[in-house]
Amino acid sequence: MCIKVSRNVSITSWNVNGLFRKLSGDRICKLDDENFSNIMTSDIVCLSETHASSKDILFYNGYKCFTNCRQSKTNRVWGGLATFIKREILQGVKLIDKTMSDMMWFKLDKNYFGFEKNLFICSMYIPPSNSSYTMRTNCDKQIFEKLEQDITKFSLEGNIALIGDLNAHINVSESDYITNEIDDSLDDFLPINYIADAVLKSRSTEISQNTNSYGKQLIELCISAQLRILNGRTLGDSKGKVTFFNHNGTSIDDYCICSSGFLPSIINFSINKFDPTVSDHCPITVNIMSQIKRQPPENLKTPLKCIKWSNEYENTFKLNLLKTDFQPIISEIESLAEIPVQNNLSSVEEKINENVSNISSLLYNAAFLGPKRSTFRNNKSKFRKVKKTLL
Repeated sequence: MCIKVSRNVSITSWNVNGLFRKLSGDRICKLDDENFSNIMTSDIVCLSETHASSKDILFYNGYKCFTNCRQSKTNRVWGGLATFIKREILQGVKLIDKTMSDMMWFKLDKNYFGFEKNLFICSMYIPPSNSSYTMRTNCDKQIFEKLEQDITKFSLEGNIALIGDLNAHINVSESDYITNEIDDSLDDFLPINYIADAVLKSRSTEISQNTNSYGKQLIELCISAQLRILNGRTLGDSKGKVTFFNHNGTSIDDYCICSSGFLPSIINFSINKFDPTVSDHCPITVNIMSQIKRQPPENLKTPLKCIKWSNEYENTFKLNLLKTDFQPIISEIESLAEIPVQNNLSSVEEKINENVSNISSLLYNAAFLGPKRSTFRNNKSKFRKVKKTLL
């Protein structure tokens, strides 16, 4: 029997402007930065522009990491995606497509999360249109073409959510939906089954920016696929806050976009605090309503035995501790210091956890697995008295 647990599912996206930095000649990973830990609390964390190669091991405790690294013929690495998913919800999330290096599609199972339909999330990054990489590869055209194809395909199976740094500038006057007052001239443009929005809050933006080529394509995609931009119209970001800061100015580059039918499931959307020591982008977070189905833990099926502590156990515990050989564990812990320091060395953390578990087992065994006390009841009815015969 499954247990339904009502909880929000939080999804964060952040262009980290490189996951590694040089410090005194050493290559240090930002995942170890204290400022980074404030963001690594969401159920799903989508990082873009990681500048990580396939040789880099990205690890964060409690999460499973899925990477999509951009191929490079030189030692310099650009772009790259990394998505961290909490292990406690891993059962309901599946990576379904990462054929393009700047896109990763995940499926959130409707049965596990209690959604009406499956949710298909695309963590993505669109390089600036004027970057040398874009002009050399025409990757922006490829991204928009694949995005349109994927949305068409996955919309047949569920709802859509796009999140990431899209480098799209959209003027506040641009509308991503069509009202019920549809012009007849749009009949040839819209799908036959298109349902116009009756009421939808217009977007707001904290700054004024002109719509660029990406913005135009994004608006057209939203209208045709019935997707809605959360920035500037959702609880938590009603003003349409800035997401990018640099010496040239500020802009709104990072977006979360979802199917119009999925809007009632959105609790809030927020632009998180800007931290210039980590990135020139702000993290963005969306919270979604869900009812996660979980199997009850195995150990709850059998009642736990209650052990009554006594002075006798205390003495036994002390005696058993004196007899316990801790030297193998001490040697194992000392050997950890000899391992070379590397970025996100997951094996070190696994060994530490293993040693902590072993120490806990030794202490438990010393306390409760000592000589058992036998309890006798003086029940005269169960014993027969034997009369001694006189010689």
